[in-house]
Amino acid sequence: MKKRIFFLVLFTLVFYFGYGETADSILKKIEEKTIGEKAPRDIEAIMTMEIHRGDSVKVRKLKVWTKNVKGDDDWRVMKFISPSDVKNVGLLSLSEKDMYLYLPEFHRIRRIASSNKKDSFMGSDFSYEDLGASAFSKNYTPEIIKENSDFWILKLKKKAGIKKPYKEIVLTVDKKSYMPVKMELYDNSGNLWKVAEQKFKKVKNYEIIFYIKMTDKKNNSFTILKMEDIKVDSNLGKRIFTKRFLKKRVK
Repeated sequence: MKKRIFFLVLFTLVFYFGYGETADSILKKIEEKTIGEKAPRDIEAIMTMEIHRGDSVKVRKLKVWTKNVKGDDDWRVMKFISPSDVKNVGLLSLSEKDMYLYLPEFHRIRRIASSNKKDSFMGSDFSYEDLGASAFSKNYTPEIIKENSDFWILKLKKKAGIKKPYKEIVLTVDKKSYMPVKMELYDNSGNLWKVAEQKFKKVKNYEIIFYIKMTDKKNNSFTILKMEDIKVDSNLGKRIFTKRFLKKRVK
């Protein structure tokens, strides 16, 4: 009887508190589901961007394509649909080091220099860095700093020699899904810079982050990105993730 009670208690601890998980194993499972083998092969969606500055709100529409590249950073294209002053502006991300911005007004594609990755993307609270899709584990070392029955809280510390705008990232992870629901981003002086609150939902057999609210604590502003009409595993061609496609007009 005592043995049965012991194993029942042990099972409960394992179920609720993730007994046996390490910071590295948690981060690995996050990356498997967001950019790895358990993520969609590709995603196509319509995205709404709301930029909030005090009482002012700017609403923009984009079309987004993402391709899961095995063993490497995801590829991503973002093209503005409206309003007219930003229509056809596009961003192409092939890796954390290989990003391009197309400005139709000047008919030119500009490579985003490493020194500009921390800059605002089109006046939003997202930087170019924020919109890339690379693995945290390449640049950060994780540790568990807190947990309860629902969440792990990981602190990601930037590895030596890595040039990133965020010295530390505090990641809140949902235990049932292994999906990140909150990110606190600290600048290189150790001050809280941004907070990203994320929501996910089931699309086919995948959990997809469809909503992100990025708050800039320094500027006291925030931007919301919300994806709709999400399609997964559509076998998107490589031609979409090229500079030539980036210059194409969107309908």
